[in-house]
Amino acid sequence: MHVLPSPFVFEPCIVNTHVDLLAVFFFPAFAGAFWVLYEKPDFQGRSIALEEGGIELTNVWAEPGLETEPQNNPSIPPVKYIHLVWPLDYSLPHIDLFTEPEGRGRVTPYHNDTIETGSFGIPLSTASIQVHSGVWLVFSDPGFQGMIAVLETGEYPFPETWGFPSPFVGSLRPLKMGGFKVENPNEVKAVVYEKPGLEGFCLEIDSDVFSFCESEAIAADGANFDSTKLNSVGSLKIIGGLWVGYSEPGFEGQQHILEEGEYLDCSDWGGSEQLLSLRPILADFMSSHLKMFSNIQFGELGVNIDLTVPVINMDDTGYGMKTQSVDVMGGVWVVFEEPGFCGECYILEKGLYGSPEDWGALQPRVASVMPVVLVRTMTQTKLFSEPGFQGSVLPLEDSVASLQDGVSVASCKVLAGSWLAFEGQDFTGRMYVLEMGSYPDLSAMGCVNASCSILSLQTVGFEFSLPSITLFERCGLWGKRVVLTDGSVNLQLAGGCTRVQSVLVEGGMWVLYEGINYRGPQILLKPGEVPDWRKFSSWQKIGSLRPLLQKRVHFRLRNRQTGLMMSVTGDLDDVKLLRIQETEETDEFEQIWFYQNGHLHCKLLEECCLSPSGSVTIAGSRVGLTPEPDNQIHLWSITPEGFISYTPTSDLVLDIKGGHHYDKNQVILQTLDPSKLQQRWDVEII
Repeated sequence: MHVLPSPFVFEPCIVNTHVDLLAVFFFPAFAGAFWVLYEKPDFQGRSIALEEGGIELTNVWAEPGLETEPQNNPSIPPVKYIHLVWPLDYSLPHIDLFTEPEGRGRVTPYHNDTIETGSFGIPLSTASIQVHSGVWLVFSDPGFQGMIAVLETGEYPFPETWGFPSPFVGSLRPLKMGGFKVENPNEVKAVVYEKPGLEGFCLEIDSDVFSFCESEAIAADGANFDSTKLNSVGSLKIIGGLWVGYSEPGFEGQQHILEEGEYLDCSDWGGSEQLLSLRPILADFMSSHLKMFSNIQFGELGVNIDLTVPVINMDDTGYGMKTQSVDVMGGVWVVFEEPGFCGECYILEKGLYGSPEDWGALQPRVASVMPVVLVRTMTQTKLFSEPGFQGSVLPLEDSVASLQDGVSVASCKVLAGSWLAFEGQDFTGRMYVLEMGSYPDLSAMGCVNASCSILSLQTVGFEFSLPSITLFERCGLWGKRVVLTDGSVNLQLAGGCTRVQSVLVEGGMWVLYEGINYRGPQILLKPGEVPDWRKFSSWQKIGSLRPLLQKRVHFRLRNRQTGLMMSVTGDLDDVKLLRIQETEETDEFEQIWFYQNGHLHCKLLEECCLSPSGSVTIAGSRVGLTPEPDNQIHLWSITPEGFISYTPTSDLVLDIKGGHHYDKNQVILQTLDPSKLQQRWDVEII
């Protein structure tokens, strides 16, 4: 299998290459970019347009009826020309078809997918074409069949210019833009240039710039950049994070959303003007949730709609396109004034927008919406050889039992997940707990000695249970006890915990410190027992402790015996009629779950949580969803062995009903039986 490199390897331009299509070719297409493959050099021959997502291509150009082997076959036509199209213009797609050459005769405009341009199966007579905006797929036959041409903005005076032998177009559609994505939202960095083409005076920035048009560029915090030469932005390079550029100072005017990449002039970011203010989006991109209202100030008398997923056309939802106020309850969203993620766009972060003016719009119209998607590994950190994030960089995405000789750690940035840093190899020696954030030196990591060395690092993983820890005055988990469910900066003042001889962690992960105020040597404890604390830790006392903070993660639950997924099924119009069953894997929201404050939520209906059905909870009770997430009764925990335990009755766990009746796949509560594999579930982090 051949894998084409990321488009960030290239400038946004034509990539001339010759690739033999041997067995399978894998093309990763990226947000805002399309690959166009041509059979012959100089944009000649048959072409294929690849929209966003990984696409496996087999022998797509083999002659009909010819059998080809999956191995190296010289008869398979090669891909000889690859064209990277990077359209960042989110205006409404527009193409005109003319009945006569060179743009003469009757004109028919199109803006959306058209499965048949003519009537009664007869294609529309088309002698010339003009593409005003967007990238279009033009087909010779109705139903998106026959010969295909990929047309970018420009004029096509004769059928030969788009590769058709006859003047007919049977169907057409614009290529769909991919969604906005951000990989490292906290690693923001951009370089702005005075002139187009990344030329002229340049300035590296990592925070808001309120105005570029003053005598000196003014940052949002009032600081002045030493940049009297830079009074506007002619081009820029986004190195990290998601940014928004504005056509006016003070974050006003037309908005341009900027992902990682190079923008050689204003046409690359979809505007006709220079950028006069610029800012990164520093927000939590998880748990996207948006509520739109047809009335201003969130008026309940009008129509409203809750959204957690992209909507390409608001008319299809029955809500309509009139929106006068928005409540962004989670994530970062982009709203568009036209369907298909086109037209003027506005970025909305978490908060209340009482009128269109609050998000910068001049009219109360939202025709399509999409959340910005956070794309990241579950664990990621960067190690730097010098303090202050200087020197050589070593990125890590998994545990390392022994850092290579010559690798030193003087500062680090934890971009995802939680990590344990050890002074010894093989995860031994003094331990330091590193959560998401920046650590400019060893002391910030918790090292008490500036000469200490970090020799191994380990990912922490996830724990799905409510924090609870019990401290005992005697060894062996007996004597006076104190139960804590929250942190304490001074354990001596927390209910008389003066002598701790043994520890029981019943839920969550806990960070214990020898000193007060979360200082001194650290130890991370997962659920389990420590019967002799002093022997285990060599500490004289526990000064302070706290639960480890965990970011929300989404996961699927796969039954270990059947291999099927726990899913929500039924009619969404009535929550009480929804069922929890095991079904085949679909990758849809009804199979995606997350754990929050002891509750299990489904991505399909985030405001509801998993709960037993009926007024009495016993073995054999069915489970469903309830719209009562604040109810402290419906609490769950997932054990390391894979049991999903109902907290109020800890001997009840999720099971499959089984049998031969229609409800054999129903998820129920059943008494814990460690020998039953169908009571165990694998948590598959997404």
